Amino acid sequence: MNERAPFFASDLEELHERLYQQADRVVPMRDIWKGDIGQRVIGLRHDVDDNPGSLDTALRMAEWEFDHGYSSTYFLLHTAPYWNEDMLCRAPLFEELGHEVGIHVNAVAEALRSHRQPAHILRDALDELRSCGVRVEGCVAHGERECYDSRGQVRFVNDEMFVESPRPSLGKPDRKIVGSDWVIDLRPVPRSEFGLGYDSNWLRRDQYLSDSGGRWSRVFDEVVDGFGQGQLHMLVHPDWWARAFVEVPV
Repeated sequence: MNERAPFFASDLEELHERLYQQADRVVPMRDIWKGDIGQRVIGLRHDVDDNPGSLDTALRMAEWEFDHGYSSTYFLLHTAPYWNEDMLCRAPLFEELGHEVGIHVNAVAEALRSHRQPAHILRDALDELRSCGVRVEGCVAHGERECYDSRGQVRFVNDEMFVESPRPSLGKPDRKIVGSDWVIDLRPVPRSEFGLGYDSNWLRRDQYLSDSGGRWSRVFDEVVDGFGQGQLHMLVHPDWWARAFVEVPV
């Protein structure tokens, strides 16, 4: 298994053979939220970020998972270049392949740029996504440059717009977030006001493995060796896996 991106077809096959096949089930995060908390169950999610081709790779990954009998959650980023009419037409394909569609929340950061309120931004995005007929119950925060100060320190997280996601180390829940030319009064409200039931990052887990930043957060062999000693949640970004779906000439 490669330690960092790019990841290839051999890495995808290793995920299948050495980890996914060990599990009793590989399930979307909605199932974890609803109580599927077995120690040999993997909760699998994909944050579809804004690198070129990420949506196309996500759909290829969704097809691969369907062919192998796995189900997962795809969190779509409402500020990504792919968020357009074509994407909205394609979003139901994830559900047709047995997966869950969620929203990758970037509303606080976007509010600083667009001079709008985070709640209005998120509500509009959810309305667009749900207008395609997909069911959206889950969310997870996106991290980007607006979330950090000039020293690289986190100054806010996009999920702080929800009352269920307080982060006291960053400040009071109802504090002001200052941008270069705009100030937001952060006024958290319940996720239920947006028809959302859960946030993936706030679901209970025993083990976690992520390829954030294009690098595994833990040594893969150690995760494999420790599998079954507590529920594993995985975050796999399609952004880093385009090479896994390149056709190899025979």
